[in-house]
Amino acid sequence: MQPDSLLTQAELDFIQRMQRNPKLNIRDSTRSLLVNGGVQIQELLTRLAAEEQVTIHAQFKNQQMNFPLHLVEDEFHALHLELGAPSIFEEGPQIRPWRLVLEEPIALETERGSPTSLWVHELSFKGVLLECRKQGKLPKQFAAWFNPAGQAPIAIRGELERLTERRLGAYRFTQYSKEDAERLRQYILQEHQRLHPALHAG
Repeated sequence: MQPDSLLTQAELDFIQRMQRNPKLNIRDSTRSLLVNGGVQIQELLTRLAAEEQVTIHAQFKNQQMNFPLHLVEDEFHALHLELGAPSIFEEGPQIRPWRLVLEEPIALETERGSPTSLWVHELSFKGVLLECRKQGKLPKQFAAWFNPAGQAPIAIRGELERLTERRLGAYRFTQYSKEDAERLRQYILQEHQRLHPALHAG
C-alpha cells in the first residue's frame, strides 16, 4: 500500500469480506417488495400509495391478511413501495380481527414502567381484553404501555366497549401513533408466526 492511503490493508480486507458475505447483502425480505408489472403498474401503485391507503389482500383457510403498502424514500431520494405488517382477520359468523390469546396475562405499564392494575388477556390490532386486579369498576378509558418480553413498549389507548361474561373489559383502541400501530401489528404477526408455523414456512 502507498504511505498516503486512507485505509490499512486489514481494513480493506475487512470491507471486501463484508461485501462477499451474502447474509449482509440481503435486504429485509419482509419489508421489500418487487413489482414485476411493468412501468405503468408501478407508477399507478406509487401514485395510489401516495394518495390513499393501498393494501394487498391474502386469504387462506379461515383467515385473511391485509398488508399495507407504504411509499418510502431512501437515502438517494428514490421512492420505493414497502410492505407493512399485516392486519390479520379470522372468518366465522362475521369477519373480525384475529385475537392473540396470551398464555399468561401481561400487566399494562405506566410511562415510567410501573405495572398498573390492568392486565391484558387477549390482543388484536383493533383492541384488547383487560382484567382489572383491584377493587372497583373497569375504567371507561385507559392510556398505558404494553410491554411484552423482548419488545420495546407500545403506547396504547382504549375505550370500553362492553363487559364479557368473565367480567373482563373489551376495549377498542382509540388512537395511537403510526409507529406504535405498526409495531403492534408486527408483534401480533410475530406471535401468529409462532402459533401457525406451517402457514409462514417458506
